[in-house]
Formats: sequence, C-alpha cells, structure tokens
Amino acid sequence: MRRAWVPGWFLACGALVGATGAVRAVHAGGFGIPEIGVRRTAMASIIGRPDDASAIYHNPAGLVLQHGWQLYVSLGLSLLATELQLQPWDQSDRFLGASPGADGYYARVRPSRAFGVIPMIAATAELLPDRLVLGAAVYVGNATGAAFDDSAVTRYHLINAYVVAPQAVIAAAYRVSDAITAGASVGAINVRIHEERDVFPIIALGGVATDITALAGTRPRLTLDGSGWAPSWMLGVYGRPHPRVSWGATLTGRIDVEASGPIVVTCSDGASCLTTGTNSAGDHQQVGTQTTTQLLPWAVMAGASVDVTPSVELAGELRYWLYRQYKQQVTTIEGIVLLTELRSQKDYHDSWEASGGVRVHDLAPAPGLELMVGAQYDRSPAPPRTVALDQPSFTHWGLHGGLRYRVGRYRVGASYVHYWYDVPTITDSITAPPTNVRGSGGNHIVTSSLEVAL
Repeated sequence: MRRAWVPGWFLACGALVGATGAVRAVHAGGFGIPEIGVRRTAMASIIGRPDDASAIYHNPAGLVLQHGWQLYVSLGLSLLATELQLQPWDQSDRFLGASPGADGYYARVRPSRAFGVIPMIAATAELLPDRLVLGAAVYVGNATGAAFDDSAVTRYHLINAYVVAPQAVIAAAYRVSDAITAGASVGAINVRIHEERDVFPIIALGGVATDITALAGTRPRLTLDGSGWAPSWMLGVYGRPHPRVSWGATLTGRIDVEASGPIVVTCSDGASCLTTGTNSAGDHQQVGTQTTTQLLPWAVMAGASVDVTPSVELAGELRYWLYRQYKQQVTTIEGIVLLTELRSQKDYHDSWEASGGVRVHDLAPAPGLELMVGAQYDRSPAPPRTVALDQPSFTHWGLHGGLRYRVGRYRVGASYVHYWYDVPTITDSITAPPTNVRGSGGNHIVTSSLEVAL
C-alpha cells in the first residue's frame, strides 16, 4: 500500500505545481498587471513621456519631468468577469457527481470571487533643478485572487488562490544633456501565494489509472502557502530631441523569487493518508514544506510621444518579456514521504504588448483638463496545452479612457480599462487533471489618482 500511495501522491501533486506560479492573474504579458497610474490606464502609453510619479514603475528616467517636491497616490481595482466550461476526463463524472451536456461540456461555472487591487504611493524630490530628481515608492504590481465554490466541477483544478506581491523601490533620474536623461531604480519584491484544491483520486501508475481513494479519500484537500523576497532593478532612458518629440526605453532585470512555506494534504472520508499528523477536526494529514522558484523574466520596453499640435499628443509603446526561459515550474519538498521534487511543464514563449493613445489638453475654457483614450494588444506567453485554472494567461485586447484635472497644487485623475480575453478552446491539455476548457472573459480596471505639489 505504501508503494501505491507514494507515486500516486507524487503524480497527483504534479498538477499543483502551477499553483506556485499563480503570481500572474488572467493576464498575458509580464509579471502582474502593468496598469499603474492614470496616465498609463487612460492613454495606454507612458514610457515615452512618463509625466507623473508612476514613472518609478514604468520608466525611472521620466522622473526628470517632476519638479519641486511631489506626492503621488494611485489606486486601481481589477474586476474579472469570466465563465468557463470543462470537458470531462477519465472517471470525472464519478467524483464530481455531474454529467456533461449534449455538447460534451459540464455546465458553465463562474468564480465566486475574482478581483485584484493595484495601489501605489510615491514621493519625488527635485534636488538639482532640471537636472537631478529622486523618488521612492511602495506599490503592489499584483494583488489578485480568485475562488470557485468547493462543490463546483472546478474543485479538482482550483478552489481558492491569491497572490500579493508588494514592492518597495527607490529611483533617480539625471539629465545628462538637454536631449538625454538617464534613470534607474532598485528595490525589493515580496511574493506571497496561497492555493487550495482537491487532488483528483484517480492517477496514472505505469500508464494504468489507479484509484487511491482507500488511502486518500475521494476529496483529499491540498493547501499550499509560500512567500519570498528578491531584489529588483530597472534602467531607463528618456530623450527629448525636439520640443514636440520625446521617447523612452527601459531594461528590467530577471528575478528568481524563492517562495517557501507549508504544503499540506488533508485526506477525506476518514482515509489514513499515511498520516504525519491530524488537524483540529481529526482529519489525517501529510505535512511538509516546499520551496518554489518563480521566474520574472527580463523585459525591454520602448515608447515615443509626438505633439501633433500644441494641444494634442499621440503616443505609442511596445513591451517585450523574454519568457522563453520559462520551460518548467520546479518545487522542492521536505517532510512528505518519498516526495522531494515536483515539476510542471510550461514551455512558454516570449510575450509582447503593443499599445497607443491620444491625449488632448490645455483647451479653453478648461486649461487644466486632460482627456485621454488608448488601446492595446497583449499576446500571451502560455501555450494553451499548459494553461491551468490556477495560472491562466490569455491573449487580450484592451480599450482605455480617462482624464486628469489640475487645480492649483493638485491634480486628480480617473480612468477605466476594459480587457477582452481570447480564451482558446483547449483540447490537448497536459495538466493533471486535464484543463480542457472553453469560455470567455473580460476584465474591468478602474483607477483614481491624486498628485500634490508640496
């Protein structure tokens, strides 16, 4: 019985490795959601002219555009709206207590919770007029979570998951000449993850489907938590070769975050679970610790802005993430009987995003008002066959709009972004259990900001 349980546990747990990669929401491009600040969220383009303190996040060289002492606060809220249909897999009807419809899919399911928050607070100080500007910020590039009802057909894929990744950064911009400014930022990021799911109790042993319910029960619950710190950095450049033309470019360094914490499987139906302990309810458990290295890839970004008239600015940018290095997710484990490592195939390719927008400003009778619109296209790095519900990544289109208004020492802003996700119909999933799914989805992101000249 021990020999049957151990490899079964190993293979069943292989499906959960993507959980520790859940540091990305339903998004395509880079780590987290790059929708920080009203300029970015209203116009979809900021790198070529980062004219607020969110430059610390997008292009630190743009801090040279901040004068005096400035305080900046931005708050974004991401509300995902998605529905999915799963195809059955081997013996799934038996344990789900459900049957597919005539179309071969289970009934549609929607998350009971799916949202994210995107806050930032920053301060800038102009130490040498038009020459040297320093900045500091704390922001959360990713604080997202999702949950499905624990009786839904998705329970063997995902029940509850969230990630919170705060980051603290200091930055500086120095104008080398009238045409060129160099900038850089350094900081630290903390990634915290959590996931719960049931482990499907039919696993493949030597190519044969094996029932491990006698050892684990029909719904062994897996819970994983982890956290870790890592340094971060970005180099940026900002140029103004002509009074009506500006451009910017950045290089972001690769980060490998080691997220460590407990990993627990709680057996159901009174199963023994080769127990190493019990919880407060008396359920048998296997308890251990895990460490997962999460890749945040190298990224290069560039953008440009042109004032086609004194009151109209056109801007565009390209963001590129080198995800080709993300081939497998690896987790090392201690404390679980004969299980020391988990691997999940990812096979990512590079991801990119193209965006652009228009800003209209300084129009009578409201010279302090700025109106902005923009659009974007974001290509997912994930092959459909490796997509999992705990780590969804879909290509999408986005439409942006918003405004800013300056009154004296204050400037306030508000924006709205809508994503349309291109959810593929997956029929060749290699996850365990298979995530053969179809569906649709979108994302609503609202952002507000306040800037104060001190």
